[in-house]
Order: sequence, then C-alpha cells, then structure tokens
Amino acid sequence: MSLSPQKVDFEKVWSTLSVGTGKILTLSELKGMPMFEDVYKLCTAQPQAHSETLYFRLKKFLEEHVESLRETILAAQSDILSMYLSYWQTYNAGSEYCDVIYRYLNMNWILRRQKDSQNKLGSIYQSSNAADIHDILSLTLIVWRDRVYLPMRDRLWRAVEDLLLRVRDGEDVQIHRISGLTLCLLKLGAINKNKPLELYREELETPFLNVTREYYARESASFIAANGISSYMKKAEGRLEEEKIRSVKILDTSSLEKARKECVMVLVDKHKDLLQVECEVYLRDNKQDDLARMYRLLSFLEDGVQHMLFVLLNFIVNVGFDAVKGLPEKDKQEAKPYVDTLLQVYHQFSKLVRVAFDSSPAFTACLDKACRRMVNENVVNKSASKSAELLAKYCDLLLKKGNKNLEEAALEDQLNQIIILFKYVDDKDVFQKFYSKMLARRLIHELSVSDDAERIMISGLKQACGFEYTNKLQRMFTDIQISSEMKDKFKEELTARGQSLGKVDFSILVLTAGSWPLQVQSSSFNVPEELEKCVNLFQNYYNAQHQGRKLAWLHHLSKGELKTNYLKKSYEFQVANYQMGVLLAYNGMEGNTGSLSVEDFRRVTNIKDSELIRTIDSLVDSHLLVRKGISVSSSSSDPTSSEEFILNLQYASKRLKVKVAGGLQKETKSQTEETYRGIDDDRKLYLQAAIVRIMKARKTLTHTHLIQ
Repeated sequence: MSLSPQKVDFEKVWSTLSVGTGKILTLSELKGMPMFEDVYKLCTAQPQAHSETLYFRLKKFLEEHVESLRETILAAQSDILSMYLSYWQTYNAGSEYCDVIYRYLNMNWILRRQKDSQNKLGSIYQSSNAADIHDILSLTLIVWRDRVYLPMRDRLWRAVEDLLLRVRDGEDVQIHRISGLTLCLLKLGAINKNKPLELYREELETPFLNVTREYYARESASFIAANGISSYMKKAEGRLEEEKIRSVKILDTSSLEKARKECVMVLVDKHKDLLQVECEVYLRDNKQDDLARMYRLLSFLEDGVQHMLFVLLNFIVNVGFDAVKGLPEKDKQEAKPYVDTLLQVYHQFSKLVRVAFDSSPAFTACLDKACRRMVNENVVNKSASKSAELLAKYCDLLLKKGNKNLEEAALEDQLNQIIILFKYVDDKDVFQKFYSKMLARRLIHELSVSDDAERIMISGLKQACGFEYTNKLQRMFTDIQISSEMKDKFKEELTARGQSLGKVDFSILVLTAGSWPLQVQSSSFNVPEELEKCVNLFQNYYNAQHQGRKLAWLHHLSKGELKTNYLKKSYEFQVANYQMGVLLAYNGMEGNTGSLSVEDFRRVTNIKDSELIRTIDSLVDSHLLVRKGISVSSSSSDPTSSEEFILNLQYASKRLKVKVAGGLQKETKSQTEETYRGIDDDRKLYLQAAIVRIMKARKTLTHTHLIQ
C-alpha cells in the first residue's frame, strides 16, 4: 500500500467499498485491510480529497440499508420485537466494525469539521449542516434511530406491553427481549452526551411505570374485594418481590428505585388504611405471620408503621392492665404471682416484636414504653409504688434459701428477667430501699442461696443504674468479709491471752452504719448474763483495735441457739436475741413450772412494749410458751401486762433442731410503712438539694428574701 496521495476514481472505489460496508453491516464477510486502503485513498486523493463526498455517500447508504431492514421487520406477521432485536444486534455489531474501517475519516475530515463547528458556534457564517457531522459510529446509530426505531416505536411498545401483561398474568414468557430493547435504547440514547438516558426514559421507563401502575391498581382492587386483606398482603408481598426481580432483568439500574416506589405506591400506600384497620384484629388473634407481612409492607412507606406502633402500644398496655386486674385479690399483694404475670406479658410481646417485627428498633422502643406504663400505672401500683416493692420481694424469694431454689443457670436467667422489669420501674429508689433491707437480712442471717447469685443481681443493677446506685450494696459484702476476718483475729487474741468464752460459740458481724439500712433500737436491751462476758470481751477488743469508733449493738437482728434441758428430748432452738432473753429468764427460777408475767419479762429484758408483745406472741405461736391456765390449742389474743406464761412441758417436735426466729425476721406492715416514710423523707432532701443547686446557679433571690 502506497501512502502517497493519488488521483482516485471515487465512483469506482466507492462501488467496491459500499459492497464491503454492506457485508460488514450484515456480518456476512469481513475484509478489513482492502477497505482501510480504499478509505485512505479517498481521503487523501489528489488534486481534491473525497472525504466529504465519502461521508455523505456513506450516510445515504446507511439510510437505504436500514430502511430495507425496517420494511422486512414490518412485514413480519408476529413477534416483531424478536425480529427487531435480531436485526439490531447484527447492525449494532456491524456498526462497531464500520467505525474501525472508517477511522481515518473520523480522525481527519470529521474531526476537523466538528472542531470548526465548535469554534464558529454562534457565528452567522456557520455552515447550516455543520452540527450534523458525526463520527461514523454515532452516524450509524442516528440513522437506525431515525429510520428504524422511531417509525416502529408504537408497534414495539405494544409488543413490550403484551409481554409484560402475559408474564404478570402468570404465563411462562421470556422477558429477556425487553431487556434487549432496553440495551438498544441506552445505546441509541448515548448519542446525546448531555442527556444519555433521555431516550430510554421517554420510550421505555415512563411507559413501563404507567402500565405497571394501571395493572396493579386494577388487580389490587379486585383481589381485596374477593379475598380480603390477609390474602391480599401475601399477594402484594409476592408481587413486590416479583417486580423487584423483573425490574433488575429488564430495566436500567437508574430505574429500579422508581419502579419499586411505583409498585409500593399502588400496592401498599393506596390500601394502607385497609391494612391498618386489621392491625388490632391480628394482635388480638395473635396472627404473627399477618402482622409480619403488614410490617414489611408498611415499612416501605415513610412513617408507614406509625399507626401500627400506636395500636401495639395501647394493646400491650391494655393486656398488661387486664392481666394484673384479673389476679385474685390476695395475689395482687404477693410478689410471685404479680411479677410472674408481668413477665408473662413481657415475654408474650417480646416474642411478637422479635418474630413479627424483626426486632425493629421502633417496635422495641414501643414495647419498652408499653411495659413501662404496664408496670407503673396498673391497678396494683396506683396507690403506692408497689411494683418496686413487689419486685424487690420477688428477688428476695429467688435469692433466699429454702424457696425451691433453681439451678445456677436457671437462677441467673430468672435474675436477668428481673433486671428487665426493673428497667421499667420508675420508682427505683423504692426498689433500692426494699432490696437493700432484704439483702441485709439475707447477709446477716446467712440466708443467701449463694454469693455468686447475689453478685449477678448487683451487677445487673449496676449496669442499669450506675455505680452510685449499688455502691452501698457492694460495701455490705465488704463488711461481711471483713467481719469474718475480724472474728478469727478475735478468737486468736483470746487464745493468746488464755481467755475463754466457755460453752458459748460467739460470732460477730461489724457493719458500717452508713452502708446498711439498719436502725438502732431506742431502748437498751439487757443482755442475758450468759452472753455478757462475750459482749464485754469483744467490746474491749474492738475499742483497743479502733480508736474513736463506737459500737451500736443491734440485738433485734441478732440470733442464737439454745439447748433445752427441761423436756424429754434435748432440742436446739434457733431464736432471735429478744426470744433468747425471754426464754433465758426462766433459768433463774426453781423447777420448770414457774410462771412469769409480761411485766416480769419487761423488767428482765428491757425490750420496748411493741417488740416484747411480738416476741412473746412468736414463742406462744411456736408452742414454747403457754398462757397460764389456758390450753395450748385455745385461740390467743395480745397478752396483757399481768398475764403470766409458763414453759410448755408437753412440747414435742419431729425435728431436734427447730427454727423459732423465722416469724420475727419477716417484715411487718408497720415496718413497710416506715420504709415508705423513709423514702419520702429522702425524696424531700433530694428535692431540697436540687432547689438549692438551681438557686445557686441562677442567683436571682437575695439572701434576705431567702431566709425570710
């Protein structure tokens, strides 16, 4: 091939070149090198290059070629879309080859004309057809668009619409033909560099969305009328999934979100009122599958689940209120049935939120809000903060020995459930007060099921409310540990001095006053002479070890064991110190038949009247004491000052070790009321402190006005 410009007969060269171009466009034969040479010769011909003539002759050839293809396609009796795509795919591939064959024309004459057009843009001397000069690839696409696609657009769309209708009606139709048209429109639209998607959107996307909207509007209305909402939700969910898959196959990615929104609007948004009406019915009938579908469908809408949240909130609250209200009157004041009822309601709807609503944050928050109302506003909790009190008592049942204790894993799980309810309690100070009192009893009387269980509970409270909330509870455990070490050192000290406590096995707990919810009794208990030596020795030891500290003895919380010598069998009674003081008063009497009056007990023990009466009653109820002249089985009333009591010489029990102190360790109604009064007093102090902080921060009141 010679690169020197030559004199060329255009018609002769074009006749050969046009035949080759036709074969390339039909992909029937590819002879690239001779065609390259022909294009080069025409573009460099002397004395005059034939570039412009070549361009327009090629354009005319392309127009004639595609028009013949169009007539062939239009002559088809059926499946016009398939034939169109078949010819298009061949032509599209051929046009890529043509662009390569005519590259010299592209790189020279066409490129210069396009640059001239840009430089003269807006000039009155601009050639009338300068803007119509395109590179060869664009030219082939423009010719196809103008001469084939646009004249056939209506018939092609009808074919697409028919395919969509058939596939949506359930026919097994190959919809890849629609995706072929999508690719065609995207290729043709790419000619417009500024708006490459404009043709696709006008010709396919917009009609597709319109047809989709009309089809599902008709189908949804008729389906609801015939089958109801439950079946419709299954249908709608299936349709949305089908359209999602179908859209990915046949549409451009830019259209996927629009198609989804269109389907959601017509299938869900248009019927959301009908769906929302059924929400409470499904909740009442526990139709979790229907609720799950409703949630998934309405989640497509902005704020679509707000009505569901409102209905669920009120439904949970009402179920909780009714469950508590339905308890027998005696169970409403009992910790176990009350807390079990609240937990049952919580677990019921916690499972619903997890299964039906996929643990959605919005529905989880709704459950929390409903449970908070259920716990704090139910009929039991209206008069006082009973929820907090009963929850603390339920913890006491779980953590105290002798109450059908659970396995370690089951107990930990139960404690975790309690923490869940605790988070919903508003009056956490009430829970803290009761829990600390009950923990103190468990630690003092060694009733805890295990230290690990106690620490698990305190750890849960700490996570819920912070370190300050559980600080005193943790210090109570520290005191127990320190007391154990102190007891051992005390015994070592006695051994080193050669002193002995005799037959008494003495154990002591030294508790920090600020950490324990305990009060010193106003009256001074007269320690029995059998225990005086122990008390005095430890008092002296403690004073020697800790300068400036003062011990306050809590005899009302102390206990001991007494061994009997007046009965046929030798029993060991576990008694409280007050009970011990009353029983040991009989040691100073001759024989076993002597009697003592209430006044005698008061003089010997120095216990205040209310506690003394309670102590004597507990011993009478345990059949250790009997009223003089009255049988054991007779009904009893509060003893009078002059009434006398004697030891029950007929006492008998199957157990040799008998726990008598249990009755006195239980909290009385008056003690509960006193606890609530203490809580009110604490709240007043917190409120006053808050007021002072606010006033100090704002500094708007003078000192004179403040003290008036």
